[in-house]
Amino acid sequence: FNGKPSEAPPPLAQAGPAPKISTGKVTETVTSTIVAEPARNSGNGYSVSAAPPVAPTPEPAKEIPAAPVVEQREEEDQRNRIDMARCYSGLHLISAEALDAIDEADAEARGFDRVVSEPAETPKTRVANVEERVSSFGLTGGLVEVSQSYNSFGLQRLGEGSWSFREWIPHARAVFLCGDFNGWNTGATPLTESEDLTGVWSCKITGAAASGLKKGSKYKLFVQPLEGSDYWVVPAWSMRHVYTEDTKLLDAVVWPLEQKPQKLTSPPAPGGDRIYECHLGLAAREGKKAGFVEAAEMLLPRIARNGYTSVLLIGVLECKAGQPVGLFSPARELGTPEELVKFVSEAHRLGLRVLLSVAHDGAACCEDGLGGQFFLSGKRGLSPATGARVYDYSQQEVLRYLLASLHFWMENYGFDGFRFQGVSTMVYANYGMWVPKEPDAMEEWLAGENVLNNAAIHYLMMANSLVHELNSSTITIAEERTNFPSLCTPVADAGLGFDIRQTSALPECLRTQLKTCRDEEWSMQRLVEAAVAAKAARPSERVLTCAESSENCIVGRRPLKIAMLSWETLHTIAAGGVAPHVTELAGALHDAGHEVHIFTRSSNGTTWEHPVWGVVYHEVAFPTSPDFVREIENMCSAFVGQFCHIEGRVGGFDIVHGHDWLVGPAVSQLQAMGKRTVFTMHSTETGRCGNVAYGGQSARIREIE
Repeated sequence: FNGKPSEAPPPLAQAGPAPKISTGKVTETVTSTIVAEPARNSGNGYSVSAAPPVAPTPEPAKEIPAAPVVEQREEEDQRNRIDMARCYSGLHLISAEALDAIDEADAEARGFDRVVSEPAETPKTRVANVEERVSSFGLTGGLVEVSQSYNSFGLQRLGEGSWSFREWIPHARAVFLCGDFNGWNTGATPLTESEDLTGVWSCKITGAAASGLKKGSKYKLFVQPLEGSDYWVVPAWSMRHVYTEDTKLLDAVVWPLEQKPQKLTSPPAPGGDRIYECHLGLAAREGKKAGFVEAAEMLLPRIARNGYTSVLLIGVLECKAGQPVGLFSPARELGTPEELVKFVSEAHRLGLRVLLSVAHDGAACCEDGLGGQFFLSGKRGLSPATGARVYDYSQQEVLRYLLASLHFWMENYGFDGFRFQGVSTMVYANYGMWVPKEPDAMEEWLAGENVLNNAAIHYLMMANSLVHELNSSTITIAEERTNFPSLCTPVADAGLGFDIRQTSALPECLRTQLKTCRDEEWSMQRLVEAAVAAKAARPSERVLTCAESSENCIVGRRPLKIAMLSWETLHTIAAGGVAPHVTELAGALHDAGHEVHIFTRSSNGTTWEHPVWGVVYHEVAFPTSPDFVREIENMCSAFVGQFCHIEGRVGGFDIVHGHDWLVGPAVSQLQAMGKRTVFTMHSTETGRCGNVAYGGQSARIREIE
């Protein structure tokens, strides 16, 4: 993919380089050989399998001929490895030679290597490893000084007529800051790479350029990588985003934070906390715009009046498809940063803590999100549960970014604590997809190798240490469903250091009883046992329970990943009654908590994607034809190709919903591939023709129907 908007990225250009292919030459005793070959399901990506073990022998190792399957695919793999080295936000290529040049130590740190055996840590070793990682920053102020990086990274105003900029862009030979302030001149404001911090680039802006950095003006980074094509990057540390209609992408804008929140002068007494969870985008009176202002006027007085001690905000960060695109920018639809500061100040005036739900388990997989350097590569870099890109917690700059975001929200917006989402997906190497339920079985399982993600555990320990050092009354909540041990144990005792464990046993039990029996048949004993189960298993911990939460109402019901195929929509090309039907159905399904993607014909002749109120629209280009039916067949083939590419990137779809005969051939192809399909026939050709069966193209359309 060369970055041209008229060309779609190749199916294999996703989530980092392919695993290295064994050459078949063995020069030392090995226990297994990893062989990668093209996946057989959809033709996208690679499947990795273990070859039969090679028995050890006391004789000198001999050269073994290469396996035929490897020999046949060697040339193809050389090409595909280039395609698979994809790095957001820019989509640039890394050659096979460059990948081979990466030394073993760097490859292991960057996640380019095969899975390395990782033994379980002892409590003493875990604490020592965390201390070593903190000291590796080389700062005397420890975690607090590391977390203050939000004052030096990103775009910073130094004074009247002077700005600085700093960003982590590894594997680049040149980086430039561009924007409205310099007329988007890609060579006007070059950055210089730091001698102390590898991959960190910075510059100072003064004079006429500095005067052009006005509040609300756009800026981006233009990167010339060591290998591949030049590309644009949305700065990771940007504090405000806007949506650009022309490009259908988010852009960073200059937005210095000048207003400080009112502090919480009399925090609620510890214990017996009652927490009100809400998404401010869903809280509005009729005729009022949902957001920070409306919630401060309408919602906060009611929360305080009903005896709650804290309000937990979800959906505050700027997101795409439910995942954050950055960790420093409030959602633009909810209001300005100043309005968020006023919301927090009003809550504090009413005696309420304000907690922020943060997703440090992953980020959005999109072109205008965080760069690929923040994430693991290959299959490990995509969460099978959410489709989010998984952070590489072994990277020092990733830790800096995550830790600084916590300090930033506490200092600049006045948040009094955090709820960490998806802790189960962070602490386990298998993302918590399968965990023993019985305590004895779990202890035995946790003692094995490659069970825990030690780097993520180290980060969570550092995060809890930091926020409690900044403010001893800060609350941290772990959304964790597997009864992970030592979750709320102090960091000094090798625990993760959370204050409260949030459990989901009661909502699941309540939902089961709602579905399976009448209310007079409910078992009060089962409900009580579900409510206290986590406390009984971990009696020393504080446990947060509820009858319902956002996680259980939406995510807990296993939201569907739905692909809709339609010739028309209201937000692309509208031709008839199918457009409003598809558009509004997709929006309603999204509001119900499902992930919806619409594949439709392109409005500008290129293949691209953009979100509209949470629904992802994939506009697909295809060859036109004077033969209308032939053109529709071309469109359907293009839909299937793009569907397979997107499915390889975000994971499999649960349902494919086709609308009208125009996408019929595509639905038939996907059904033949084993996809679960639903088809809606909005009208028939015979009906459109006044119940007359014409010949020619009309007959061909009836045949498709």
